[in-house]
Formats: sequence, structure tokens, C-alpha cells
Amino acid sequence: MSSLDEQEKKLKVEVLSLGSGGMTLDNISSLQVLLADGSWLGIRPGHAPLVTATGDGELRYRQDDREQTVQVKGGILTLANDLVSILTTH
Repeated sequence: MSSLDEQEKKLKVEVLSLGSGGMTLDNISSLQVLLADGSWLGIRPGHAPLVTATGDGELRYRQDDREQTVQVKGGILTLANDLVSILTTH
């Protein structure tokens, strides 16, 4: 795979909440999420699949060469094929 192909890859992020709907973020080049144990997890396109527990706090992401943040409640994060889904109960 050429470096051009890798540069074009982006993440899609879905935050799904049982109580208040959710949101979808497209064209994300990097993501940082606070885990339940207080550590940070960094995710870029091509990351290995995983399932983990997240904590209440900021979701930091880079979209269109701008760093942005949004507050999210703790929940369960799954990652596969550049799709990040966070299911919260709040």
C-alpha cells in the first residue's frame, strides 16, 4: 500500500447514548479517548481491532487539520475497520 493510500484513510466515530441519542464524526485523522482506568488511548486509521471501557471526559480528535474536543460519558468502545463506536448509558 502506498503512503498516499494511507494518508487518505480516515476514521468514522459514532457516539451512541441510550438516554440522549448520539453523534457521528466523519473524516477523523486521529482520536484520543480517556479510558476507565484514567489513561489515554490514541487511535489512528489502521489501528488494530479492540474493545475497551471508557471513562467520563473529553474525546479529542483531529478533523480537517483542526483539533477539537467534545465531552462524552463513560461506556464501551469498539474499534474495527476504522469505525470507532462508543456506547454510553447516560
